[in-house]
Amino acid sequence: MIDARMALLAALVALSAVPPAIAGPYCQPTGGRDQITKTGSVCPVGYLASRQCCTALHPDSPRAFARLPGRSCPTGSFTSAGDYCVSLR
Repeated sequence: MIDARMALLAALVALSAVPPAIAGPYCQPTGGRDQITKTGSVCPVGYLASRQCCTALHPDSPRAFARLPGRSCPTGSFTSAGDYCVSLR
């Protein structure tokens, strides 16, 4: 019983030591600027295309996020480039 617990503990420790996938399909903020995953070939207003990501022009650029297909942007945001919603602040 104790051996089983020790084996389980060793397995959990080994799993927690595995580093996360390198960026994978997700874009991470860099240099204080927001990044979002690019949908299609165009980025929203205030963002520049950078490989598979759209990077904010400035650290204080309005936040952008992907728009759900067939849905409008939530209150306090507007549609940009057809596939994104950008907050009004």
